[in-house]
Amino acid sequence: MPLDQDIQRCIDQCTSLAQRIRNLSNGLVDHRARYALAEASRYMEMCIHGCLDAKEFVKG
Repeated sequence: MPLDQDIQRCIDQCTSLAQRIRNLSNGLVDHRARYALAEASRYMEMCIHGCLDAKEFVKG
């Protein structure tokens, strides 16, 4: 199913981006910048979970 594959590709890209954001955050000393990146990472995780829900909805 093409839609299922598109959703999975989005999940994979978002997962990769969230990991890159976490890696950047770990290298920072400025607490405000770390907090902002942590919030961005959490937002990406919420998007990933929304995509996983959509993928399950499409399946069935």
